[in-house]
Amino acid sequence: MSKILIIGRIPPPIGGVTMHVSRLLESLTANGFQHFSFCDLANESPYRIIKKIVKHRSIHLHISNPFFQFLLATFCLLTRKKLLLTYHGNWGRYGMLGNGAVKLSAWLCSIPIVQNKESLVMAKHFNRNALLISTFIPPTHTIPVDPQLAQQLNNFRKRFKFVFCTNAWNLVFDKNGRETYGISHIISSMRNVNFGGLIISDPSGNYQPFINRTLGLVPDNVIFIEGPHDFGNVLHMSDAFIRNTTTDGVSLSIYEAHERNVVVLASANASRADFCNVYRDISTIDLVKALEKGRSRLQNGEKTAGPNVTNQLIRLYKHCIELNFRLL
Repeated sequence: MSKILIIGRIPPPIGGVTMHVSRLLESLTANGFQHFSFCDLANESPYRIIKKIVKHRSIHLHISNPFFQFLLATFCLLTRKKLLLTYHGNWGRYGMLGNGAVKLSAWLCSIPIVQNKESLVMAKHFNRNALLISTFIPPTHTIPVDPQLAQQLNNFRKRFKFVFCTNAWNLVFDKNGRETYGISHIISSMRNVNFGGLIISDPSGNYQPFINRTLGLVPDNVIFIEGPHDFGNVLHMSDAFIRNTTTDGVSLSIYEAHERNVVVLASANASRADFCNVYRDISTIDLVKALEKGRSRLQNGEKTAGPNVTNQLIRLYKHCIELNFRLL
């Protein structure tokens, strides 16, 4: 009862939510915080999940399904459990039913945790305890890729003066039917970049067939990297990272790129960090000029260090545990 139950999934598959949960578990242990248990939704039966929830007074949920969020928030309210609920995406990204479930779960849970200022404003309308805590936890190491992929990346890097990269955990579409990650638009823009190449990280392997259907053959200056791999290896080979999303929470890749002094070009469809070079329509910008402008900003500006997310959550967890002891 004195531990926080963290509920979520860890890779595979690789995605923003699973990577955050994996790094959070590692970081809590590395910082000496032992008062937590983990429930892996991918490998636990419904019976064991319910059993673990019943055994804990405080729960931290990491899952993007708004209806699961609502169901667990309702259960925790009825059983007088404290639920911390991290919303990994931008508020308002679902349809009417999904957005309604998000609002209800925020109202019912103890502490909603959101990823940007505009989401915080909306969450505060439903729960005054809402907090803004980023999901970015820096990686402690980069997992090397296999020699064949490493050689492929090295050969690709040698062919071009400028190398851009982007990623997508899967082929997904937003509530308006648009590509959430805007990969096809990036590829179309890359046709106009002389001496430039594009690396696309696609662990699911579902994006390239879609590009073949919609754009025809993949251009020679574009390669897809499929299957499980550490995106840090792609960033190491790149001059700029492009985040061309239609909606976003906190992109872990944006902060990973910044940590490695890689220029970040990002769409204006979501709140972005100050170090990002923001554009409204990728088809209207000169990618090379944007890259050069970004390099100049990196050289002349100070690296932005965000808050220590692990320390923020440890303080929150300790506060929850302390409150639970007072109620005993």
